[in-house]
Amino acid sequence: MALFGELVVDLGFITDEQLGEAVQMQKKGRAKLGQIMKQLMLINDDQVKATLAFQGSEKGKGKVFGDCAIELRIVDEKQRLEAVRYQTTSKGVLGDLLIELGFLTKDQRDEVTKQQFMA
Repeated sequence: MALFGELVVDLGFITDEQLGEAVQMQKKGRAKLGQIMKQLMLINDDQVKATLAFQGSEKGKGKVFGDCAIELRIVDEKQRLEAVRYQTTSKGVLGDLLIELGFLTKDQRDEVTKQQFMA
């Protein structure tokens, strides 16, 4: 499987310099669990929003994202553990970071992700 960063540059969506900047930023921080679950295709945008809304409610107050997603039956314990394992070994989801930096659109990220999994 081709690396996301290589594909996004090969497709001409971003430059090598933009990729380098994003990778440097990626090394400094850790991605949010909801972003990781989305990247792993365990949940979609609507489910992230629902989980965050629940987390901000009285019932979800003080609970972490993964526990809220389980309580809402969006993911199971095995899926949560998979995402947490990825979170602890990764410094962030590159596609989401490129979007945050304004280098990539969501549609472009989705296109690269499809191509990455088809390769």
